[in-house]
Parts: sequence; C-alpha cells; structure tokens
Amino acid sequence: METIRIPIPVRAAPRRFIERLFFSVYGCAASFPCWLAAHLVGTPGLFFHGALSRIGLGLLFKRKAPIDLMKIHAMVFGPVVLTRYFEFEFAWQALEKHPMEHYLDVSSPFAFPLLLVHRKPDVRAELINPNSDDLHITAEYVDATGVRDRCRLHGCLIEDAPLTPGSFDAITSLSVMEHIPDVRPAIEKAWAMLKPGGKLVLTLPCSRQASSLYVDQNEYGLLDADKDGFVFLEYIFDDELLRRDILSVTGNPVRTVVYGEKSPGFLRGELLNRWSGHPWRYWREPILMGKNFGYFNKISDLPGEGVIGLEFVKPQVIRP
Repeated sequence: METIRIPIPVRAAPRRFIERLFFSVYGCAASFPCWLAAHLVGTPGLFFHGALSRIGLGLLFKRKAPIDLMKIHAMVFGPVVLTRYFEFEFAWQALEKHPMEHYLDVSSPFAFPLLLVHRKPDVRAELINPNSDDLHITAEYVDATGVRDRCRLHGCLIEDAPLTPGSFDAITSLSVMEHIPDVRPAIEKAWAMLKPGGKLVLTLPCSRQASSLYVDQNEYGLLDADKDGFVFLEYIFDDELLRRDILSVTGNPVRTVVYGEKSPGFLRGELLNRWSGHPWRYWREPILMGKNFGYFNKISDLPGEGVIGLEFVKPQVIRP
C-alpha cells in the first residue's frame, strides 16, 4: 500500500467583513437556482439538500432550544457537500423502506442521521462520535429540532460504546471507517451490534490502488503525530483492502455502488483548497458534483478517487 504525505497549505488571511458579507448575500441568492440547475446535470441526493434546507428554515421560526444563527444558515444554504450527495442518497435508498426501531450511527456527518430520525418518528437513535466538537454541533441540532427524546449521544469510539450486541435494526457509518488506523475491530464491533436481518450501510473512499494518507495537521486530535509531525488521516480502499478489512468480517454486500471523479486530482484539489481557507462557494456545490463526478461499474474503472457505497444484511440465525 502506498503511503502519501500531504502538507496542508498555509491558511489564507481572513477575509474582510465586506467580502464575507458579499459572499453571504450572493450565496443566499444563488443557492436555490444552482440547486435547481443541478437536476439537469444529474447530481444525486438533491432531495437531501431540499429536505435539510426546510428543516433549517423551520429553525428560523420555531426551535426547541437555542442554536447559533450561522448553524441555521449552514443548514439552509449548504447542508450537503461534495460526495455527501451520493453517500446520503445511497444510504437513504438502503434504509427508506427498511423497518427499524433501534438505529445506530457511527460518526457520520450529522445531517444524515438527523433527517432519518425526523422522517422515521418511531425510531430511537444512538449517535456515536469521539470528536467532542462534532458531537457538540450534533447535539445543538438535535436539541433545536426537538428530537432529543429519541436520540442519545455518545462521545466515544465504537469499540468503547456501552451498547448491547445484536440490538440494532440498522447501522450507518458514512465516510468514517477509513479514518481508523485499525479498521477491522471497528467493523467487527458494528457487525456484532446488528440484529440478524439488520442492515449495515458503509461508504468509503476508494481508488484502483490503495493508499494511506497522512497530513501535517491533527484535524481530529485523536491520534499521535509521527516523528516528522504527520498524522494518519485515512485509507483509500482498493478491492484487496476492502476484502481484507471489511468483507472478511461481513461477507459480500447485497448492493455496491461506485461514484467517482471523472478527472484524476479534482477531489483532492478541492479538499486542499478548502483546507487552505479559500472562500467556499457553497451555492455551486450541487452543480460541481454533477459535472465532475459520475457512476462507475467497479473500483478498477475509476480514473482517480471515488466513494464506494456498501449495503450489507446480517444473515438470519439458523436454528437446528
């Protein structure tokens, strides 16, 4: 497996107030037309953008707990980013009609489990995230939208979660497992938490050749840096790494979908641009994805990086 070290660019100087105001006003005006136009270029998951925006608008007029106005702004105008359009749609297709009462999410972006809980009023959810900042943001949205009575939040790794094995009808973990240096124990724990007949839905970054990425910033604060100051960021999975760390535990998925960049380097360049603090033009995000990403038959067909969606069903227990 190739090891790639990525120096994070020096952050750009903060923008002046008048620049921030311009981008905010322009973005608000352009967001809805760009969302409409994205339907013409085949962007997946646009339903989520609209549904989450409506939840955000609801928070402007009625909320169950205080929440910062900038978080409402983010929910209304930029609730989905980059490959999340594909990932949210993939996970929703797996779970929309799946009967469930007890649901576990392992550190996915908060928007997906939040919408699922809103759309399935009988579901009780357990949300795990070891990153205290992310967990605090999730808690704000959970409280403000009035679903705290059906959501319990846990600030821990899945390996340490105080949960009962075989108790969940569905588990999601979207673009998370790749950030765990020793992936297999986390997959084993998630698989053990699932009831027979329950569904596990994963999304993972992928490419034809596996690699492990290191950066010189400790973004999550959960891992130690090496002697050169680089911290493990994520694995990029190929077929062999998937078989070794995921499929060896779960068996083969019942559904697999691959979604990736059409030109190599686009996704990594976009991420580096955002890490460097340059203005994020959230209003063009839906069109950006539809024009620069597409579906592929398998990982080996990818010209660059992509995301693979994996849907698993745990076999029913066969009694003698």
